[in-house]
Amino acid sequence: MIQIPYTEIGIGIAVILGAWAFIVAEDERARAVIVGLPVLIFLLRLIFPSPAGRLALLLGWMLYGIGCIIFLRLNGLSVR
Repeated sequence: MIQIPYTEIGIGIAVILGAWAFIVAEDERARAVIVGLPVLIFLLRLIFPSPAGRLALLLGWMLYGIGCIIFLRLNGLSVR
């Protein structure tokens, strides 16, 4: 039986939204935050190698993707 990798799909969508938000960002500070947050999320997995770290990683990517959607909406773009 083949399983659909929902986790990887979600992370991929968050990365695409992050790249889009990076392109839209006009301020260097906003770009630094957009690039810095995924690095911190990745470090969560290294700090907490237990299953709790995996959960923290997934929640971090989910919040990052939602934050990128909010950022894009505040800059006049809509994600459909």
